[in-house]
Amino acid sequence: MEIGRPDFDTPQSIKKAAIRALQEGKVHYTANAGIQELKESISRKLAVENQFSVDPEKGVVITIGCKEAILDTMLAYINLGDEVLVPDPSWLEYQNIVKLAGGVPVPVALREEEEFLLNPDDVRECVTSKTKMLIVNSPQNPTGAVLPKSYLQALAEIANAFDLIVLSDEIYEKLIYDDAKHVCFASLPGMAERTIVINGFSKAYAMDGWRLGYAAGEEHLIQPILKAHQYNTSCSTSFAQYGAVSAYEGSQESVRAMVNAFDQRRKLIISRLQQMDGVHCVVPKGAFYVFPSFKSLGMSSKELAIALLEQAHIACVPGEAFGNQGQGYLRMAYSASYDQLEQAMDRLAHFLQKYR
Repeated sequence: MEIGRPDFDTPQSIKKAAIRALQEGKVHYTANAGIQELKESISRKLAVENQFSVDPEKGVVITIGCKEAILDTMLAYINLGDEVLVPDPSWLEYQNIVKLAGGVPVPVALREEEEFLLNPDDVRECVTSKTKMLIVNSPQNPTGAVLPKSYLQALAEIANAFDLIVLSDEIYEKLIYDDAKHVCFASLPGMAERTIVINGFSKAYAMDGWRLGYAAGEEHLIQPILKAHQYNTSCSTSFAQYGAVSAYEGSQESVRAMVNAFDQRRKLIISRLQQMDGVHCVVPKGAFYVFPSFKSLGMSSKELAIALLEQAHIACVPGEAFGNQGQGYLRMAYSASYDQLEQAMDRLAHFLQKYR
């Protein structure tokens, strides 16, 4: 329950497209920004699914996973001392990549009582004269929170008021449950001109080992990112890009099936956690993580994670790894089989009995 990746195999149609590309000799460098077919596919996808128009020639850069897209964005825009607003808790790489670029990550607290939603009032209070960028991640890692449109609109107003660049990490966009809906930040009025959308193929298409992501936006935003990318990695793997074309252009049935399976696992783990004394868990509406509180045990999240690993053989991530606000929580990924999750919940229940 520790690793943040689907346990499903990449769909066969995607594999076949990559194999075909190999057999056809498409094994050399591509253009720095990626193959034309994939850039056009991404552009069509964004227009149809996200109501966000980008020029496939100048508005898309294919990267080695979303991580490289985020790194390239920081290298392109963050100078020494620039402040970047980072949700806390959030994916631990954000703050480290900001530091690597010479910037200063400024945590914006997410609270359990607010369902870990990024509160626009808190964001506004954290803005200073040095603030250059706001990071938005919805659905969110590690909490599974999905920002409602009203929250996104309020954040957009702040970005406009303080002339902020917005990095919108939307890698979990297709992993949505219950009544939640994903809204692309760049689709909001006035946001296309200041929003860099980060997305990829790792989560929804079980292509994490393929290492394919992208940054998309208006030309003036994306071209500096392309410069960082071309000196960093030259280009993404050629034949993998052809597989990604198939992912977006082919049937989406495998995505729907995987999301349905995740939803069943989500319901199982939430139901079991809610039955455990002293454990509280906000119901996640996206991604494939739960972020339950174990504060009643009086242990640090790292101490608890180690104890669970050694005594119950359950691997999960201590909440403090995602920021100071994560202390007392654990991130548990339900990207394991249903049977494995049942076994894990049995072990967890037995483990907790020792501390009552």
